Amino acid sequence: MSENNLWYGYLNAGEKSTPVLMDQRLNTADPNTVYVFNLKRSEIIEYRRDIVEPKLRDLSDEENTTIKELKSAYTKIRSDFVPRGARISTIPEKGSDVPPPKKAAPRESDEEEYDELVTADENDEGDDDWTEDED
Repeated sequence: MSENNLWYGYLNAGEKSTPVLMDQRLNTADPNTVYVFNLKRSEIIEYRRDIVEPKLRDLSDEENTTIKELKSAYTKIRSDFVPRGARISTIPEKGSDVPPPKKAAPRESDEEEYDELVTADENDEGDDDWTEDED
């Protein structure tokens, strides 16, 4: 876990105030929301940015002692957390050296594709299996 991606702070929310941790690598797939690890609730919660950001502040010198506790609790929770914005495994992470998968060459016509799917049995004129029973 890179320290550069983690921000330690405090959520000022009255009785619900708590130390928090934000991991910049977690993506909500919505630019209007952000994931924040809430120490008091011991869970990663999706908050609306316009509501939560004004209530966040850096930790004071006295609160810096909670960083170890925040990091430890976050590490336990993070291992089981799957963000809503999780990417499909075939799409490389931004900035990675993995090239995107190559696209298949286009077919010359749709008829070719259809012809490959039809078997010899399906081309037979024998419709014996599909006749209706007479009463």
